[in-house]
Amino acid sequence: MEQLLEKLGLDIYEARVYLALLELGPSLVTKISQKADINRTTTYDIVRRLIKYGLIRKASGEGAKMKYAAENPDKLVKFLENKKDLYKQRSEEAKALLPQLNLLFKVKTRPVIKFFEGDEGFKGIYEETLKSKEEILSVADFEMWDTDDLREWGANYNRKRSQLKIPERILGLKTEKGVKWMTSYPTTLKYTKYRWMPEGRFPAFNSEINIFDDKLMIALLKKPNRMGILIQSVELTNILKAVFEMAWESAEKL
Repeated sequence: MEQLLEKLGLDIYEARVYLALLELGPSLVTKISQKADINRTTTYDIVRRLIKYGLIRKASGEGAKMKYAAENPDKLVKFLENKKDLYKQRSEEAKALLPQLNLLFKVKTRPVIKFFEGDEGFKGIYEETLKSKEEILSVADFEMWDTDDLREWGANYNRKRSQLKIPERILGLKTEKGVKWMTSYPTTLKYTKYRWMPEGRFPAFNSEINIFDDKLMIALLKKPNRMGILIQSVELTNILKAVFEMAWESAEKL
């Protein structure tokens, strides 16, 4: 019965109080709360709502001695008709408000920026890339990955990405340490392609950039300021994807 009343628009607690009063007849809030298995303070609030709905009424007494009674169940039909009229009115009000809401919506399409601080936050931002529905485009300074705390973690991340069959193209900064790191890094070329950016033209940047879906991920790898930044913007990622493709065409093949 409670579920049926919920379908008619009452919440579970309102349904319990209403059913309790139908069974009990005129009763004090203490007795209603016991029957409905709801604490007394909450029951007072629910009783006030049900009176407003027209489903129950004050029966007799005053103050703490006030008794409440359920109205005839026919009132449920009136309750639903009132709700229908209310939603129709709100629908008309919403339509009138749409022009203003659309103006706000345009403002809200600006990039959404999230910050992930500390080692856990920094690693958490990489978990976001594992949700990618398309190829990840990456620009990386490999040297920053060649540390005791990131070497194994990075290898595990790469294995996860390969297991999820998420392809990645990486533009890596060609340094002596970077090349050495790459030659011993466990990866699969089935889901990963690399090209080099010459060190002379690009200084070390101690970070990595991932572009995927409508997101830009920036990971600052160097301690003690490790952190991740996630920017969500269709316009920004479309520009960066185009820039990446131009850089990829002119980069040195691995």
